[in-house]
Amino acid sequence: MKSTKLWIADSDVSYMEAFREYVNLKKSHLFQVRMCTDKEQLTRIFSEEEIEVVLLTAEWYLVCKDLIHSECVILLSEGSLPRELSKQRAVYKYQSVENILREILFYYSEIETEEELFTGVHRDNRVIGVYSPADGIYKSRFALGLGQVLSENRNVLYLNLEECSGLLEILGGSHWNLSDLIYFLRQKNKTPFLYRLNSMVQKFDKLDYVPPCESYRDFQEITVEEWQKLLYLIRTQSSYDFVILDFGHQTGHEPELLRQCDGIYMPTQEDIISQGKINQWERYIQILDGMDILERLQKLELPVPETGTESEEDLMLLPQQELGSYIRGLLREE
Repeated sequence: MKSTKLWIADSDVSYMEAFREYVNLKKSHLFQVRMCTDKEQLTRIFSEEEIEVVLLTAEWYLVCKDLIHSECVILLSEGSLPRELSKQRAVYKYQSVENILREILFYYSEIETEEELFTGVHRDNRVIGVYSPADGIYKSRFALGLGQVLSENRNVLYLNLEECSGLLEILGGSHWNLSDLIYFLRQKNKTPFLYRLNSMVQKFDKLDYVPPCESYRDFQEITVEEWQKLLYLIRTQSSYDFVILDFGHQTGHEPELLRQCDGIYMPTQEDIISQGKINQWERYIQILDGMDILERLQKLELPVPETGTESEEDLMLLPQQELGSYIRGLLREE
């Protein structure tokens, strides 16, 4: 995978060295950082080579702007910018590198490009679905725990496909969510998908996730073809080893999307109503000629937690709880 060259220019050498080291050591990241520590050197760089992305202070931009030919110029702001630069792309300097990278990726993804970055060939990765027609209360808990355990030594992306997940209330909001990513796919442009995806990815410990849809109406308007396109692009263009799909049951596209999964886990409950829902769903899948779906289905009786999950911190600890041990045993058996 080709890395995009990102130049950062600032007189704060310690800041730039820390930024460069973090990004360049980050596994499978899309940028390779170069740094420039004085204005004369920056002037030579702009006059001698083509710059893909440049991150620099407002002061240095004003000195070199006539030499800059890069389409993606981002100002490194310390809180305010001169009025004449108020419409320029900018990121706040004193925030986490992860947040800065998301914003840079978002800006860069707005730049149209003719370059073919990827071959479109499936990598050796797996899509795992977690689904229950009985809508058991532990389904998402299991899906998050599975993602956390797998992400201890693999690259994992968690996508929640529920119409009302509640995760935005638990994990906090974001500038963008899954609806925005789908909207991006609807646009007829030549922007690299992977840059926009990475600009939206958030971290839950080591697990990557895109915040779920916030609007019920937006969620309902997503077509099965759009979901399939999203999964195809993630599988062919990203570095993820696993994609965890935490299903709801209101998309109307569950059979088609379950067919995109290499394996499906179905948490079950023993009560008569839950079993009745599962039996009815299985008959429905058989009517749809979905034996291939049922063949990759594995029903699970999950351990019941002794105490409830009360906070984000409790969710972080799932791999250390009984559920984490259960999941590790499940993965060893495969």
